[in-house]
Amino acid sequence: MKILVTGASGYLGRYILPLLKAAGHEVHAVSSHDRAGDAGVPWEPCDLLAPGQARQLLDRVRPEALIHLAWYAKHGSFWTARENLAWADATAHLLEAFRVSGGRRVVLAGTCAEYDWSQGYCVEDRTPTNPRTLYGKCKDATRQFVQTYCEESGLSYAWGRVFFPYGVGEPAGRLLPSVLRALHQSEPVRCTHGRQFRDFLHVSDVAAALVHLAVGTAESGVFNIASGQPVRLGTVVELCASHFERAEPLQLGAIPVPADDPPMLVGSADKLMATGWRPRVTLEEGIAGYARSYIDKGR
Repeated sequence: MKILVTGASGYLGRYILPLLKAAGHEVHAVSSHDRAGDAGVPWEPCDLLAPGQARQLLDRVRPEALIHLAWYAKHGSFWTARENLAWADATAHLLEAFRVSGGRRVVLAGTCAEYDWSQGYCVEDRTPTNPRTLYGKCKDATRQFVQTYCEESGLSYAWGRVFFPYGVGEPAGRLLPSVLRALHQSEPVRCTHGRQFRDFLHVSDVAAALVHLAVGTAESGVFNIASGQPVRLGTVVELCASHFERAEPLQLGAIPVPADDPPMLVGSADKLMATGWRPRVTLEEGIAGYARSYIDKGR
């Protein structure tokens, strides 16, 4: 199958490209910069925010499937960035260009930030959406458009609500890379009390889930991309620390919990697993490999 991947140079894209290539698909990777030669696939330079460029790209490549990952993702600012509005609009134009060019199956990366976080345990088609942030609101508005547009135009689609991916290549400001960097440098690890429950899924399993939605199932709709297993943040931090011999004592409770921090945010994975996908990397295995990537840097 000929597959176009936007956001291909990002965190998830770097894991998705090898999976598609290994499965024998013709992969075209989209980037706003020239990345020719990376990952052994052709790169298509395109600014999806520029008027008309998406149409020109789709007319040229004419993919059968589209995996759309591209969005504004600068850590620390994406929650409130005005760029979210531009990406919602760009996604609508991209989808129209994909349909006109003869595309058949589209998979888009959503987010657990679409949900009403007061619910704690989130189930597709049952838990209400009530985003707290501009990022979540723009993603949810895009999801609503995608559902209506695809159903009315006959496109097959899947909207993957990604929970908490982790692993090598993760943006440096997130929890786990911050903790692992401090442990590696024998610095104090200062955290909240750590009693909050979250849903962590190794980035390779997230990538495999998006690939599965693109080529492994014809089911349409919204799918949580999650482990379905609640784990306390403190437990995850302790797992990280267990791999460092000279780790400073963890300072759980040293930082106050933000007022809007939900005590639990976990996704049901039942709907996705019913299509045949299964996570392969346990939390223990994933943390061990992640920690090794830091330990090996010092050798």
